[in-house]
Amino acid sequence: MVKRMKQNFLLDAGESLETEELVAYKKEKNVLIKHYKVKEDAKDRRKGDHFILNFDQNVLYKENALLERVFSKTFKTFLRKYHKGGTILVIGLGNSSIIGDSFGSRVLERLIATNQYNDFLTIPKVALFTPETTAKTGISSFKLIEMVVGYLRPDVIVLVDSFITNQEKYLNMSLEINDCGIVFADQLRSNKEITYKTFQIPILSIGYPTLLRKKQAIFCKHTILNDLEIICDLVARSINQFVLN
Repeated sequence: MVKRMKQNFLLDAGESLETEELVAYKKEKNVLIKHYKVKEDAKDRRKGDHFILNFDQNVLYKENALLERVFSKTFKTFLRKYHKGGTILVIGLGNSSIIGDSFGSRVLERLIATNQYNDFLTIPKVALFTPETTAKTGISSFKLIEMVVGYLRPDVIVLVDSFITNQEKYLNMSLEINDCGIVFADQLRSNKEITYKTFQIPILSIGYPTLLRKKQAIFCKHTILNDLEIICDLVARSINQFVLN
C-alpha cells in the first residue's frame, strides 16, 4: 500500500492544459515531446515549466537508446539553466520496499556521488540522499530532507519520484521533467512543499507514472519490474553523463 500522497502526472489535468498551456511540441521518431508552461498553481498542476516525453512499449523495449538520447538532451538543457557550479543534491523519494513506489530509490542506486571528492574540481559535485518514508524510519521524510539541504546548501535539487496517473495509457509510458518541485505529504497527511519557495533553491523533478488510480484503488502494470529496469538505467546514465562529461 502506498500511504504517502503521490504527485499527480501533469497530463491528467485535462483539456485546458492542451489549449492554454502547451507552448511547444515535437516528435523525434517515436518519442513525443511536449513543453507546457503552467502560469498559476492549481489543484491538478503547479506553476512552472513541464516537459513530457510520451512513448510506447516498442520504444521502451526496442528503441530505448532513442528514448535515452531524448531524455538526456531535455534533462541536461533544463539542468544547465539552474546549475551554477555548486553541489547538485539528488533525492530519491518513495518507498524502496514497494515496487510501484521505488523509482526514486532505484535510480539513486545507479548514480555516482562525487560530493566527497575535493581534488576533482572539473566535474560537478553530486550528493545523493534517499530519505525513505516516515513509516520506515519513524522520522518525517520532509524533516530529513530539510536537514540535508540545510547542511549542504546545494546549488540545485533534483527530485526523482514515482508519479500517479488516472489514465492507463500513460502508465510506465511517460516521463515528466519540471521545475516546480512537489507538494510532499507523509502518512499523517501533513503537507509540505519541496519547492523554491520553501528552500530558495531551484528544484527539478523527474517523475515516472508507475501508479494508476482507478475507482479509489491503486494499481501497477504487470510489466512494472521490466519497465523500471529500463527507465531507471537510462535516467541514471543521463544524470551520470552530465557529471562525468
